[in-house]
Amino acid sequence: MIPYIMQIYGRKSVNIGLNFLFGLGFLIFALANNVASLYAARIMQGVPMCAAHITNLIQGEYSHPKRRGYFISIKKSSIAIGSLLCHSLGMCLTWKQIAALATVPYALAIILTLMWRESPSFLALAGKYDECEKSHRWIFGDGANSKRELGELISTQMEVRNQTKNKKNLRAVIRKLLKKEFIKPFFIFSLLAVIMDASGRFYMLAYVVQILTEVTNDNSMATYLTIGSDVLTLAALIISCFVIRCCKRRTLLFTSGITCVFLMCLTSLVTFLKSRYHIGESVYWWFAPIIILLNVFVVNVGIVPSSFAIMSEIFPLEYKGTGVCATGIVFTVLFSLVMKFTPLMMEKTGVEGTFGIYALHVAVGLLILYFILNETKDKTLQEIEKEIRGVKESNFNEYYLNDKQLIEA
Repeated sequence: MIPYIMQIYGRKSVNIGLNFLFGLGFLIFALANNVASLYAARIMQGVPMCAAHITNLIQGEYSHPKRRGYFISIKKSSIAIGSLLCHSLGMCLTWKQIAALATVPYALAIILTLMWRESPSFLALAGKYDECEKSHRWIFGDGANSKRELGELISTQMEVRNQTKNKKNLRAVIRKLLKKEFIKPFFIFSLLAVIMDASGRFYMLAYVVQILTEVTNDNSMATYLTIGSDVLTLAALIISCFVIRCCKRRTLLFTSGITCVFLMCLTSLVTFLKSRYHIGESVYWWFAPIIILLNVFVVNVGIVPSSFAIMSEIFPLEYKGTGVCATGIVFTVLFSLVMKFTPLMMEKTGVEGTFGIYALHVAVGLLILYFILNETKDKTLQEIEKEIRGVKESNFNEYYLNDKQLIEA
């Protein structure tokens, strides 16, 4: 429901609501004194879990094309900071105290969001062109490029509104969802979600202790390696802020993706040789953890920032509400499957089988994306939308007469 609420009431109000629900969930956690309260807290936090998916798309609308990538990378760093703080504070604080501290960032987020202007993209979509102009100027400035992008944004949405006028019946909606400009971004998004999940973006955060314990057979060493994994993740995401600014999205995704596949296959091979044939036992205790931690670094310095950057850019504004809803379902289902099946896979196939299966998923996803993924770096959302639609630049005329007049051809 959240994507449609976002299309009706705007990005600002949705962001405030999501932060409020998350903060309220942590507050209930901190005050909980029975199991029912814990369930209530988790349910309260389950409602806004779409924020992990939606806020990337919101951030894409508020970011300058040249800064969009590393802004999203900075946001990804917050996850690593949270994981590191959680594992570190867990050594000296109770879970209730940690939950109480977790309410602070959400309170700050609500206060800061109140200072925003509404997204220019949403205002253009809603036909509020005067407000769109003011918001766009407030966020992106009043330069020549900013005016050109504003004129393009409004002219594009004017044309879309004219084309979709009086076409609100069910058949028209279904026909709309079968168009290339929806199917292609949806397919790309789904493949990127598969690649991120299979590469270890989420299951390494949740099960890194179990994986490293099975590899090292030493609980204390696994605990210290877990802290090291969190530090590496944070360092990788900080470095990615600079890497994504310099590298093209496709180049970064495929380079880090191929490296990830190699490291996961190497982990699988080394673990298999040790468990079945007892080969390399003298170096296994340190070699396998190093490969796993190196893979964590590669995933977070390349795959994660490039994938989330592309996800935030790929959907045309007209389809953003429906696209966010559909891809949010895919994102959540894949996340749930990976989190539920990873422990079972480790139990049935071991570390070698789990990493081998996930490496295959990453490889297949990269192979398909190689043929269908467009480059999006430093392009405006309107330029990306034109490429998705297959519209030539000459078919669009942009007019910007002065600060008060915006007309279409």
